[in-house]
Amino acid sequence: MEKKKCFGSIQEIIFKDDLTMIQATFGCRDCLDFKECLQYVKERDELRKQNMIAKIIDLSELHSNEIGACLLECLSRIYGSPLGIALFKSLLLFYEIPKNRLSYTLNIPISPPVMDLVLGEETEVFPDDGFMIRIVLIHTYFPDNKKANMGFLAYEVARVFASDKQGTDQILRVLSDSEAKSFNKMDIPERTNWLIDRWGFKEEFKAFRIEIEALKTQKGE
Repeated sequence: MEKKKCFGSIQEIIFKDDLTMIQATFGCRDCLDFKECLQYVKERDELRKQNMIAKIIDLSELHSNEIGACLLECLSRIYGSPLGIALFKSLLLFYEIPKNRLSYTLNIPISPPVMDLVLGEETEVFPDDGFMIRIVLIHTYFPDNKKANMGFLAYEVARVFASDKQGTDQILRVLSDSEAKSFNKMDIPERTNWLIDRWGFKEEFKAFRIEIEALKTQKGE
């Protein structure tokens, strides 16, 4: 039987306590393809997640195996989290450039045709949003401390989304009304911490903060 034009438009919204709400059209209630449609969306999003992570790793430039392994695990956890779908309208890139500082982030808007050339395929983009390349320049990391490195990477990804309007708009689309209202009232540091917590990097972020405090002590700050 031919699929309806709306097939694959269902969206899952997962709350902080892991309760799931299915966001669908009114006609989905009596649709015979509902279960198949929902399964299709889950499989499609999983494939998109794997493809996006592969592209990020392929296009990024990392010199240390340690940070590369941490990045792969970090991205898998972020994209696999309830809020992971919000990141599909951006391309995250990571460049390791040794300097006497921790990191630097850039947000670069880019048109859909140019993005198609970069990714080698058509991208699904909201007409008014365009696309954003979000670059994290990694100048240093914490040798032999995987937990701190994971917290560091999660922090940079959260910060780059929390500090940009398009990034926050992407996050808001996958939140419930009550959570979206709370998120809108937060400042950038609060949004960053909230995202880190929702992505499941609370312990890693603590390890990162411990390393940061140690660096400040060494510098006499």
